[in-house]
Amino acid sequence: MFHYLLQILIFQLLFLLIYDIFHKKDTFFNWNRLYLLVVPFLSLILPFIEIDFLSSSSTLSYVSNIERTIVASTENILFNQTEVAAKNTSKPINWWIVIYLTGIVLSLVHLILKFHKLHILKNVSNITRAFDKRIVILPNSSHAFSFWNTIFLGDSLSEEEKKNIISHELVHVHQKHTIDQIGIEILKILLWWNPLIYIYQARITLLHEYIADSITISKVNQRNYIEQLLNAAFQTEKITFINQFFNQSLIKKRILMLQKSQSKSIAKFKYLLLIPVITGILTYTSCKDTDQTQSNQTSTGLEDESLSKEDNSITIKQPKCLIQGSSHDFTLDNYLKLKNGKESDIIAKLVSLENNEVVRTVLLPKSQTYFVRNIPEGIYRVDVIYGEGYTEKETDGSCTGYFKKELISETGEDILDYNVIINDKGKNVPSYSLAMDLLPESERNRNTSDYTDNQTAETTSPKANEIFKKDAEPFCANQGDNKYDYNIDNYLKFTSGENAELIVDIVTTETSEVVRTVYLPKNTEYFARNIPNGIYHLKIVYGEGYQENSKNGTCELSFKKELMVEKGEDVLDFNVITTSQGRNVPSYSITLDMLEEHNH
Repeated sequence: MFHYLLQILIFQLLFLLIYDIFHKKDTFFNWNRLYLLVVPFLSLILPFIEIDFLSSSSTLSYVSNIERTIVASTENILFNQTEVAAKNTSKPINWWIVIYLTGIVLSLVHLILKFHKLHILKNVSNITRAFDKRIVILPNSSHAFSFWNTIFLGDSLSEEEKKNIISHELVHVHQKHTIDQIGIEILKILLWWNPLIYIYQARITLLHEYIADSITISKVNQRNYIEQLLNAAFQTEKITFINQFFNQSLIKKRILMLQKSQSKSIAKFKYLLLIPVITGILTYTSCKDTDQTQSNQTSTGLEDESLSKEDNSITIKQPKCLIQGSSHDFTLDNYLKLKNGKESDIIAKLVSLENNEVVRTVLLPKSQTYFVRNIPEGIYRVDVIYGEGYTEKETDGSCTGYFKKELISETGEDILDYNVIINDKGKNVPSYSLAMDLLPESERNRNTSDYTDNQTAETTSPKANEIFKKDAEPFCANQGDNKYDYNIDNYLKFTSGENAELIVDIVTTETSEVVRTVYLPKNTEYFARNIPNGIYHLKIVYGEGYQENSKNGTCELSFKKELMVEKGEDVLDFNVITTSQGRNVPSYSITLDMLEEHNH
């Protein structure tokens, strides 16, 4: 917010300096009027405009207070989480916002009082009409001004003075100068803290008088008109959005401008100076993210690896197709650091667990690193598609990015909690690092090959830690809404021995319902994640020759050679515990193997 307001101030100052240096003394009054009306409002819009070909990078770099590291791959999933304090739902008061809104309210009240003063003047005065306009005769007064379609005249003015004044004020009325003044008054409410708005109003008010004088002087006696300006009494009340005929501070300038020669037409080319100025501003607004990245890296010591040589990367510019529909919260300095391996390009999707909405989609080439920034508060997972040959297609006006050759897709197992944590030590903004890689093709083919009658478990079992989730937790045996709770970031780590393969059921002690079925080859580690709240025990089947069978629409996992079945003695309490000190999520590690004397 502060950065935006500062940009407004700088841009308006730049435009005002250009006006005072190049245009202020010219007689192109209507051109100058247009200039002074457009540039203050243009300054409000320019900070939001970003033009792609002017931008060198859109990658930001921030430091957060909490970082959780996730290393994910098709080989293994490891999770290391820092302990976080309990979440405090109360949020501190932003006093800068309070002060800003208070200023807006006071400025609005001030404007309303000005309108009320005009209303009182109408009520205490006589009203007549001339030139199809309403004339308000102010008693015991010699001042004059106009507002909207109404001209206010003091009854102490002479007939000659009234004639000149009415001619002058009619110009203000016909050219709708009041609209200019009301527009500036609105800016004064929104930017009450900005002194430049008051300078812009003074410049526009003077231009209005120049315009009215230049037209009026062709209809009345110039000498008498100038004498009237010099001899007039100065009693007009200071209502800033009215067009005053008698304004002591402006009269000298008006007289000098009346006697000034017309500017040459070629001087209008000076307005073309706006083109390079606006281009320079747009270059700044389009590249400001890169500037902020470099500044933040210098001050925090955090290096954005998407710019490092070891990742063979300079800049990763995201396709517009994937950017559309993205959600950002620029008040949060958080990030998700994505690091891809060398086997495949990836499309990573940050998915809300609350409504399954994709808030951000990223294309990440091989051996590259990218920081996803300004992620809104919420709980997410990361879904990944591995493939080659990124392309796009239009469907019903919507763009979709995909791979021509899709190798594999994974649903994220880890919970990324991006809710801001506020405690007695301050405000902590969680961030994460996620490393992803795909097994080499030879390993993938070996792991996904089927068992045959003349194959042994030793030739088909992958090495330790080399098993896919789709193989360890077959979908046919683990479908159902009660199988996974993605709001709970827990795990049950299995380690199998060298004597047998395992089929393990995680069974509730209360209802004997199987909430998860896991297959483990020999010498394998595997993390079963997102286990629902409950108390469980294990049913373990040892065997060889793993197979899946469907009977009556039900999937059953079994071994061609079953060696032993046992019920685990351990009680696994996966109920989440919430205390005054925080939220504790239980996780367990268990090693399973069959003694050699049972292996016949």
